[in-house]
Amino acid sequence: MGKPSLFGKIWRALGSFFLVGGTHGTVRLEKTVYAPDGKHRVCFFRRDEDGVWGFREESFDDKILEMNWLPVSKEPSEEYEDMESAAAAARAEIVWFNLLP
Repeated sequence: MGKPSLFGKIWRALGSFFLVGGTHGTVRLEKTVYAPDGKHRVCFFRRDEDGVWGFREESFDDKILEMNWLPVSKEPSEEYEDMESAAAAARAEIVWFNLLP
């Protein structure tokens, strides 16, 4: 790969300035698991740069003017070395996730 473009450098600089905690590179959504009620989900993601995994529980806000998914916790996700570790942590933390087959 070549050097990052000037635009890319500026974009990353602005992101690190305006985003809390800066940026950590590209984060890919790898798997989403929905609760039986359809109003809760767990999203598992992985950072491309270092392969670190994490998860986030979200709930659906179905108010007329909202209609979007919101994080249940404001805390940053813990970091895990693989999907299995992240899923085990999610099962320990999220009650409904344990009820799934």
